[in-house]
Amino acid sequence: MSAPPMVSYALNFEDVLLNRVFPNQSEGFYLDAGAFDPVEHSVTKHFYDRGWRGINIEPDSVVFPRLRDERSRDVNLNIGVSDHEGEQTLFGGPGAHWSADLSLVTGYFHVDPRDVIKTTVRVTTLAKICEQHVPPGLTIDFLKVDVEGLEGAVIAGADWTRWRPRVVLVEVNRPETWEPRLFDSGYLFATFDGVNRYYVRSEDAHLLPIFSAPVNISDNFLIYNYLKAINELREKLGDLADLGPVSLRIARRLQTLSTKHPHLARIAKRIIRRVA
Repeated sequence: MSAPPMVSYALNFEDVLLNRVFPNQSEGFYLDAGAFDPVEHSVTKHFYDRGWRGINIEPDSVVFPRLRDERSRDVNLNIGVSDHEGEQTLFGGPGAHWSADLSLVTGYFHVDPRDVIKTTVRVTTLAKICEQHVPPGLTIDFLKVDVEGLEGAVIAGADWTRWRPRVVLVEVNRPETWEPRLFDSGYLFATFDGVNRYYVRSEDAHLLPIFSAPVNISDNFLIYNYLKAINELREKLGDLADLGPVSLRIARRLQTLSTKHPHLARIAKRIIRRVA
């Protein structure tokens, strides 16, 4: 009997690619810099459900309570990460994530300069976080860095000799400013998925072939947002029909549709939400 499909929560299927690397590992440890939400777009949700634990770092005080409440096994830190200890000014605005890079907020997120807001958060380094919260002798299986422009500072503030995550994935924001440090620390480039660059430590060079193909239908996964829309429709219908097997078939069809015809998939999702 084939294994049931995994559910992917991550925005760009990062969890699917990582699941290839750690397919049968029931226990593990992750470090998520820029965790945001415990479910929506989460790279770690799949692994947490499998029994893993880790450290989630999220400076946004609005979204942090949900992360804290739903990740009881994890260490959840409502702080920022940088290359120093102290304070950091972050910029935001309508529809934008908080960022230390004002040009990212007004450029990538298209926030009108007149609507930009700012806040000050406490920051520390990855090295300090690991020193305080990683159990002695434990190996970090993967580190995810998604900090809206502070990637270079996060990487500079890590101790790559003492704590060496097996896999590191970093959202691409000016990689020329931080990638050389990873190479100098004994990390090897694995792949680029269009959003993140992946690296493996030299001790795990044998993992590199796993990254040779992009995420595809052979990875046997379902998309959380599609399942969520279907389940909401099922709740609306109540006992009128048994949508269990139907839900899976619809989710698979939507997944195939999203791969071949992204525009039609977006239309289908809107229709499901309208019916619900």
